[in-house]
Amino acid sequence: MSQLTISFQPLWKKLFSLNMSVGEFQSATGLGSSTMTKLRNNECVTTDTLLKICKVLRCELNEVIDLKDESNVKN
Repeated sequence: MSQLTISFQPLWKKLFSLNMSVGEFQSATGLGSSTMTKLRNNECVTTDTLLKICKVLRCELNEVIDLKDESNVKN
């Protein structure tokens, strides 16, 4: 069975390219500290959160997340 993992690395690159600090991003999106921690730790967030991020950054979802297939990775 395929196991997908999510990475928010593209989000942080996007913020850097926009010269936007994490604090500015958090204020603009209205995201709470627990959601920001989830983003930093590549944990699941709600669809509403993803839509908020895309709306504030005026971008598509694939510009802020990366899905990786981890099914073939050996531990």
